Amino acid sequence: MAVQDFRVQIFDGTTTITLSNVQSINFKTGRERQLDQYSSLSGSIVVRQPSAPNSMIVPGSFVYVQWKNGAVYDQQFFGVISNVQLEYGIPYAGGVANADYLIISVEGYLAKCGRSSGQSYAMAAGSLYSQTSAARTTSGLEINGFNVPVFGTGPQMGSTTVSGTWADWINSVCLTINGRLYEDAVQVALFGPTPYAIATVNFSDTTNNATNYVYDKIEFGSYADNYYTQTTVDPESFAAQTVQTGLKPFRTYSVNTLNASESQALDYANWLLNNFKTPKVAPTSISMFANAQNNFGGIQNLNIGTQVDIAFRGTTYTAIIEGWAFNAQPGNARYTFYVSAADLNAYLILNNATFGKLDENKLGY
Repeated sequence: MAVQDFRVQIFDGTTTITLSNVQSINFKTGRERQLDQYSSLSGSIVVRQPSAPNSMIVPGSFVYVQWKNGAVYDQQFFGVISNVQLEYGIPYAGGVANADYLIISVEGYLAKCGRSSGQSYAMAAGSLYSQTSAARTTSGLEINGFNVPVFGTGPQMGSTTVSGTWADWINSVCLTINGRLYEDAVQVALFGPTPYAIATVNFSDTTNNATNYVYDKIEFGSYADNYYTQTTVDPESFAAQTVQTGLKPFRTYSVNTLNASESQALDYANWLLNNFKTPKVAPTSISMFANAQNNFGGIQNLNIGTQVDIAFRGTTYTAIIEGWAFNAQPGNARYTFYVSAADLNAYLILNNATFGKLDENKLGY
């Protein structure tokens, strides 16, 4: 075990500086629950400030949070400054106070999309790939789509008018494909509902080695928002599709989508019902100290959409990372990962030990 070394750098497009006297780093990205909509990555960095701040530390400059991996630094987080605040301590001597602090607020690219109006753009029906291409061209934003080398052009999407912001449209797409969203300082990337990657390092309550991080906190839950007996999918250009099971009163989940047809919407409604009709208690979050790990390699690969195993009291649970939070002070750092259970991600993936079970998973919708 060793103290993990983190650093914060600021980049204005030309010059990079490394901050000294960093007191804390906090950020959160993704979502906590599987059916939550996405808000932008957000964070803050607190610096004990013995002199006037560098002129590069202004809204619009990039922020890199990195951890030391041997002789090099690997990127942990990449955002953009949204606000800068100075807190001056009293009393002071010689123009400098021990309690002078610089607070840097940080955001991700989805926030930029949320400030960009769709201006009632008429989005034509077509593949998700063609729609994200049109969105990039029309908005000037870096909206990328669906891991095209793996998934081809993605599912068919219905026509729509982007009357709100581009962030609203992005969230509508995520709801339609039951997908996930990755963002950093320069792009938003949409991924499909199936796992984006499989973790090379998993989590354990006892084992601490090259392939397992040891955690000190785990939470199980049965979210009310993950249990429904009736689902309604209401595509913008077609009739709403409703399916249910059991007796009234129903627990209803309704979602507005951009489905390309009534049949596609019905397939999605049936998938949602089959996926969420049974209450489940499963891991919802795990938390670990960076300094407690015998091996810290691979931490940068635990991104949103990654399939990961969690060993707890002799049982292994497979989960998908939905979001995560990071909190660091001098000498230590804590990671918290928000996850959804594998059986709430019931897709049929051939030759996959978890998602390749016939009669338990669904090929598509």
